[in-house]
Amino acid sequence: MAIAFLYAIGTAAGGISGPLIFAELTESGVVADTVLAFRIGAGLMTLAGLVAVLLAVPGERRTLEDIAAPLSAQATPAPGERGRPPAPERAGSAQEPAGLGDSARMRRSSSLL
Repeated sequence: MAIAFLYAIGTAAGGISGPLIFAELTESGVVADTVLAFRIGAGLMTLAGLVAVLLAVPGERRTLEDIAAPLSAQATPAPGERGRPPAPERAGSAQEPAGLGDSARMRRSSSLL
């Protein structure tokens, strides 16, 4: 919900202010204003590229489970069990082959849908 909300705010801010500023600068007929509009756009795209180089996660051809553990996989301890270590997981069950990793299990279950 928070990601969708912030995405909507960013889209609204850029989708409303960008065209208004660009239209104001380009319709004036002054070449310097048009050049300024294109420089602003190029600067913002360069800044976005630098942010992506510094903060982006290499996710090409990787599942989401390989990049980060799902929030549902992090079990919260019961009120009386805070000091106990988590119980070890079983290798498999009767319905799935042993040794099948989490990502393979997810792909297998999603292919059945």
